[in-house]
Amino acid sequence: MINIARGLAVVFFLAGVPAFAEDAKDSFQDVVNQYRSANPKPVMPEMARKYRVQAEFAVQEKRFDKAIELYGKALEIVPWWPEGHFNLALALGEAKKYKLAMQEMNRYLLLAPDAPEARAAQDKIYQWESVVELEPGKTFKDCETCPEMVEIPAGSFVMGSDKGEPDEKPAHKVTIAKPFAIGKTEVTQEQWYALMRDRPSYFEGCEDTCPVEQVSWDDVQRFIKKLNEKTGKQYRLPTEAEWEYACRADGQQEHCGGDEANAVSWNNENGNKIFKKPRPVAGKKANGFGLYDMSGNVWEWVEDEYHPNYNGAPADGGAWLSGSMHVLRGGGWGSEHKFVRAAARNKFSAKFRDFSFGFRVARTLP
Repeated sequence: MINIARGLAVVFFLAGVPAFAEDAKDSFQDVVNQYRSANPKPVMPEMARKYRVQAEFAVQEKRFDKAIELYGKALEIVPWWPEGHFNLALALGEAKKYKLAMQEMNRYLLLAPDAPEARAAQDKIYQWESVVELEPGKTFKDCETCPEMVEIPAGSFVMGSDKGEPDEKPAHKVTIAKPFAIGKTEVTQEQWYALMRDRPSYFEGCEDTCPVEQVSWDDVQRFIKKLNEKTGKQYRLPTEAEWEYACRADGQQEHCGGDEANAVSWNNENGNKIFKKPRPVAGKKANGFGLYDMSGNVWEWVEDEYHPNYNGAPADGGAWLSGSMHVLRGGGWGSEHKFVRAAARNKFSAKFRDFSFGFRVARTLP
């Protein structure tokens, strides 16, 4: 029996998705060569079989992020498994991670070019090629100390939740007609100080990397005004619809980036009980758009004023004004899991400050 060592295909996990490093391409070709020449073919170990069965069940339950994780674990053990790459590609496609889906489907074709499913696999690649240019991920900074921004494509999504709190209802379709950019992370204390030359945050000890907090909606508007003066660009707070669209990243997970709260957020369970303060940004798994801490760490101000439900809400992603308080989204380091959900909302006056309130900026694109 062939001995295909894991070392022949070094698997890296980036944002929770398995991907072969650029310098491991030759190693994967070694896997292909050994697998195709093996007679008999290698047998799948029991642990890999366990992950396969669990992944298949996750697909049945439409938990595609979990399926991606489990297929990745199986492929760490058996990188020569053709159907694993095929099924992982399909799960990635369902999650709209098209570039990675194409990569995995191409690996399947390398391993099993004459398989009955080869034609369907190539056709899937053709389909994904037609939309892959819509994938986000391009980042930029307008100055050395400016927030790093991620470009988000236009698109439609279902906002809110009919299973949630009254102010999350009704779930309704929103179309974001134009691409925009949003902060890769929450604005940090360092970024705030570089522009404002003061330190409003209650917590000390990680000024360079922790999110700024203890800032009101009005404070944030002053920051944005100075940022626009410095860069000549159109920074602003995201609208509530833009925020949830960016959070969901073409998915319907419970939280921003997955169904497991602790994997994507600092919250009451892993933040307050252990650290009792915010954590450095980007310490948890990113969501499908490459954004960090959309769930948890600090609550994030958005542009909109609060309404008790979505009846009459704009369908174009614009800010909904005319209320008396402003909306915060995402939950904070001291929040229960139900408050770090993608649909959860909070509200306070524009002048209110709290050591769990921060923000990330958006920017209008040309």
